[in-house]
Amino acid sequence: MSNPRQYPGVRAVIFDISGTTLDYGSRGPVVAFVELFARHGVAISEDEARRPMGTHKKDHIWTVLTDATIGRRWAEANGAAPTAADLEQLYAEFTPLQIDVLPRHCDVIPGVPEVVRQLRARGIKIANPTGFDTGMLIDLIRLAGEGGYTPDLWVCPDMVGKGRPAPWMAFHAAKALDVYPMSTLVKVGDTLADVDEAHAAGMWAVSVVRHGNEVGLSRQAVDSMAPEELQVRLSAARARLATRGPHYMIDATSDLIPVVDEISARIARGERP
Repeated sequence: MSNPRQYPGVRAVIFDISGTTLDYGSRGPVVAFVELFARHGVAISEDEARRPMGTHKKDHIWTVLTDATIGRRWAEANGAAPTAADLEQLYAEFTPLQIDVLPRHCDVIPGVPEVVRQLRARGIKIANPTGFDTGMLIDLIRLAGEGGYTPDLWVCPDMVGKGRPAPWMAFHAAKALDVYPMSTLVKVGDTLADVDEAHAAGMWAVSVVRHGNEVGLSRQAVDSMAPEELQVRLSAARARLATRGPHYMIDATSDLIPVVDEISARIARGERP
């Protein structure tokens, strides 16, 4: 049986998927959302598709659908304001669409396998809650493993009844991994919802910037962008994430280990998130 007094530091890291461990720039979900609405005669921008990122995909669709501007576009294209029935239809269409799109966006982000190795060398467990439902992960888990990313646990909203920002996936992960208290867990993600989840669950929150949703660029786009323009994008992303109050911000997931070590030292001193 676990005894938290035996572990004076970080006991588990809870990662997000798209934009944090896989899929540089969090491109896969955006492609699916844009295509979904286009099928119903409604054009949405990538920025509009990204705003609720990190939440359960059904909640994500509803947030986009009920945005005042997008709702007007929907009414113009479909003859009526969006309804709960529209949401059910869209989500039914979204699931196979996302399953089809995801395998093209499962690249493991550079540095992630080494971070996993170093976490395990410290005795730290690894879980990966997500906004995807279980059926959407069929190919993703296999491709992640082939790329060198193998968390101890995957957790989906349909396993616990609700997605982020609710803390239930984090609580499920803690129970399944037998790690506690929640103040010894670190949440690492690239969206506003990830930070909200961390605060709701009593975890340390670490936001990833460069390859995350708030910048939203592929690795090729980042590498080819003029430095001045990229700095503007990075600064804007940091400012948006800062509104949720993460305890730390890092450029990339590969920068995580020094932060984990610092948090462990803080926990050992009796500090909490």
